[in-house]
Amino acid sequence: MAGRALLLGLVALVGASPASTQTLSLAGPVSELAADGGRVAILVRTKTGNCARDRVAVWAPATRSFVPIGASACVGSTSTGAGLFSVGLAGTRVAYVQFAGGNTRELQLRLATLASPRAATVASASFGVDVGQGTYIGRVAGDGSLLAFDWWSECGPCAQATPVAPRASIFRLVSSGGAACPNAGLGALPRCRPVISLAGSLRLLAVGGGLVVTGAGDEVAVRALDGAPVYTGTFAGLRAARIDARVLLVLTRAGTQSSLWTVDLSLGLRSGPWILPSSKSAADDVCAEPSGCRPAALRLADYQAGIAVYVVGHGVHLLRLSDKRDVTIAAPGLGPVHVQLEQSGLFYSYRPAPSPTRGRVAFMPMAAVLARFR
Repeated sequence: MAGRALLLGLVALVGASPASTQTLSLAGPVSELAADGGRVAILVRTKTGNCARDRVAVWAPATRSFVPIGASACVGSTSTGAGLFSVGLAGTRVAYVQFAGGNTRELQLRLATLASPRAATVASASFGVDVGQGTYIGRVAGDGSLLAFDWWSECGPCAQATPVAPRASIFRLVSSGGAACPNAGLGALPRCRPVISLAGSLRLLAVGGGLVVTGAGDEVAVRALDGAPVYTGTFAGLRAARIDARVLLVLTRAGTQSSLWTVDLSLGLRSGPWILPSSKSAADDVCAEPSGCRPAALRLADYQAGIAVYVVGHGVHLLRLSDKRDVTIAAPGLGPVHVQLEQSGLFYSYRPAPSPTRGRVAFMPMAAVLARFR
């Protein structure tokens, strides 16, 4: 409760009216955003004295509500660090991965609701940092009533002894009637229903419209919640994917060139490429790696109503695929910039130049976003 009160005391809201761009001022920089409907879940790092810690909160600009959800231990409290990553929002449910440990990194998938914001551990995993052996939780993704995460096992040393095939699963979280979630001895609840489980490599890329998008190498697959295949395709240099209204959006990379492709899932029709600006690297805007990752120069963030959203430097790019119109909104501050686009509007984060240790999240209503294309 003290942590929740502290975060509330470090938040300020600036905005003339619900129709204008609103800005949320935070006590630290933002490392992730996950929006659904008119709300956005924010992963922010704050510092008090010598203790820096990650926190998750949910902001709804329309009602100006701000709900703290959970916090990590101080990031330096364990030998290999502690913190949070991969936040997902689905309606009023929010989930994120909490980690801590030394040579063994312990992962807990934490789940809360806006009505009951005290998070509980619903799944866990544990792996050796130096040996690459154990179980892992990576991406958490939400949309509407669907909240999903991926889990997998690895055994690097086994390849030189008795080969053991890695196993991977995609689970969705349910409010009741679920089976046991993965448990590494750190806690779990019967809130999981498997979408797919197989031997081999498999990662969750996105969810949307009751569908789950997975990636394995250069192969993208879209599945229904019961695991039934909807689409499978190969995209050389696969980097990221998003889905909206039964249209799959895929980011690829060939040499120094990044491109976008779409697949109409109703027709099975592939379109593209849409060529993106040159950059040194390209990847997903969300780091879903338990060991962390370096942000790419170009990052795919979202896809909504035919508009692909990606980030290059401090610029939020809105690419309308129908006419290839690319509109840039420059964040009025420092990076890293993160962004989400929903039917309600555009959320994006940055650090104010005069106070680079703080953070901002701006919300631009959809009417204002569409006006940029005129």
